[in-house]
Amino acid sequence: MNKLRYVAMSFSLLSLILFLFEGRYPGSAQDEPSAQAEFVPGEVLVKFKKDIGRVPIQQGIDLVQGRIITYLGKEISPWEWDTQTPSLRSFLGDPDLFHVRIPDLIGIEQAIYLFSMNPNVEYAEKNAIWYPAIVYPNDSHFGKLWGLFNRGQSGGTTGADINAPSAWNVFKGSSNIIVAIIDSGVDYNHTELAPNIWINTDEVPGNGIDDDSNGYIDDVRGWDFYNNDNDPTDCMEHGTHVAGIVGAKGGNGDGVAGVNWNVKLMPLKVGGCTGGFSSSAIVNAITYSTANGANLSNNSYGGPGYSESAYNAILNAKNAGKLFVAAAGNNFPRDNDANPYYPASYTLDNIIAVLATDHADNLPDYSHYGSTSVDLGAPGGSGVPSDQNDIYSCKPNQSYQYMFGTSMAAPHVAGVAALVWGCRPDLSWSQVKNAIMSSTDYKTSLSGKCITQGRLNAYRALTIYPPLWLTAPSNLQGQSDCDSITLTWKDNSTNEQGFKIERKSGPYWSEVGEVGPNVTSYVDSELPCGQLFYYRVYAFNQNGNSLYTPQVGKSTTPCAYCGGGLVLSIVPDATIVAQGTIVTYLFSIRNDGGLDLTSVRLIVDQFGTIGEGFNLKSGETKDFIKTTVLSESLANSAEVTALLNYEGETHMIRRSAQVTVEVKR
Repeated sequence: MNKLRYVAMSFSLLSLILFLFEGRYPGSAQDEPSAQAEFVPGEVLVKFKKDIGRVPIQQGIDLVQGRIITYLGKEISPWEWDTQTPSLRSFLGDPDLFHVRIPDLIGIEQAIYLFSMNPNVEYAEKNAIWYPAIVYPNDSHFGKLWGLFNRGQSGGTTGADINAPSAWNVFKGSSNIIVAIIDSGVDYNHTELAPNIWINTDEVPGNGIDDDSNGYIDDVRGWDFYNNDNDPTDCMEHGTHVAGIVGAKGGNGDGVAGVNWNVKLMPLKVGGCTGGFSSSAIVNAITYSTANGANLSNNSYGGPGYSESAYNAILNAKNAGKLFVAAAGNNFPRDNDANPYYPASYTLDNIIAVLATDHADNLPDYSHYGSTSVDLGAPGGSGVPSDQNDIYSCKPNQSYQYMFGTSMAAPHVAGVAALVWGCRPDLSWSQVKNAIMSSTDYKTSLSGKCITQGRLNAYRALTIYPPLWLTAPSNLQGQSDCDSITLTWKDNSTNEQGFKIERKSGPYWSEVGEVGPNVTSYVDSELPCGQLFYYRVYAFNQNGNSLYTPQVGKSTTPCAYCGGGLVLSIVPDATIVAQGTIVTYLFSIRNDGGLDLTSVRLIVDQFGTIGEGFNLKSGETKDFIKTTVLSESLANSAEVTALLNYEGETHMIRRSAQVTVEVKR
């Protein structure tokens, strides 16, 4: 067979196969796993069987109008390829494996299908994209966040960071974790913060009522303990900056990323536009955070004055299972062992006291320290105002700025605490603290300066208590109806956030539904009758997905026993009448199916139930006559239901009808 003749035949065969392929599987979804696998567009890898010769390989690739990509990146026609020229191979180590570009006209799905039909092909697959085990956000200012990922971009030391991208490869945060930001307030409308702002769902906005009986009226987004109102807006800029470090929305293509991409930030305002924070406001804020569900609080403030009231509020938070992250303090005197700085220096073990490190992992001149009173270090900046060596985060009114201080170091730790707790919600506050304290990176600059002698490492903190992976559900079963299939399964996990259901009727799976935790059934409705479907289910939570259940195939009831089986009609003796006319309606129920129907029931809007509990044999009809006097036009609706037993399963089927009689006045 000459090449021209082969090409003509292959094109005709291709056209026929594509027609059959598209007709058989209309609108099929791509068979991609739940983890959202990625593939190079328009490329496949094809492994041909050994020793089949040159021509079958050329013919097989030409059938999909493919072009071979050599290992040096050159594209060639399959007819230019030969077995004797190594430079024309796609892979030097495997002469039978080909890297093939597929034209858009064919598409990789159809190309793989055609290759799979070729007896000379061992396998064909998409050209998968894999990434390093690290997650870099696409936020536009991420390069300025050396505290999260330091590659010397600000003149600092590579690796002088909390290793956030590696941590994000494990976990990015959970909206089930609430961090109270006890500070100058938060710009809760900032685009980077708004998606992660805590909302008190037990409170009805603006109704002037304390709906949840917590002592605060309309506290929808926290509370302002300085002005005693429900608007904790930030006018000092400090609290907004802190909130952004903990939980600015990551991966949204804009601005910055917080340590947590997903979290809930509870704004609790304890100060005005200038000046300090009173202990009375702080005590109320701590008490509020404890009572209203915060898992931990960030406290980037302090001073030398001891407050027994604040101590007791933090103690109560501890007894309620809450963490308290506190800044170690700035400027002189710097040694907290000798000169306590509160609240960081309270001797309560639910407190994590944090000193600052700079972009070279050194202790900056402004930061307090304490070999026995400060726990660890975290990025806080160099101490030069508005300098790129400081910490970049959110500023009110959709802006950003650099700030420095242990005020910036503390929210890095609070963020990691939230990250650990979100990944492992079963942990206690003491276990979360242990994960942070036992995973720091030792730094000689911090030797004798804090208890751990190290700087925060988010990734290592997440690995102290590894994520709890899910056990796959099992015993998936289906019960069919005329237009639906009811699925049930066994839940084998205790920590799922829900289950996702996938279905296929052709070669590819697609997601069709999702249910919450502990739910073990799902109804897939609005299906065509008499069609076979396959199902599989997996569990998911914040750590990822379980394996699938084994797939189960189930057919909806054959159409002969569904839509064509039960027929309802309504016939009035007139459709236009004068006011006060007596109208007679004939209701006919007919069984046109091949099986008998039982427990038939007819309900009419105008007359209620006019027949129930009777059976209809195949081909049988039953009529009902009702009369009424019409004073105005009436649309009379009726519904008939019946039970059908098919292959040992009972199905409910129903039909409805409506007729209008117009009354002329």
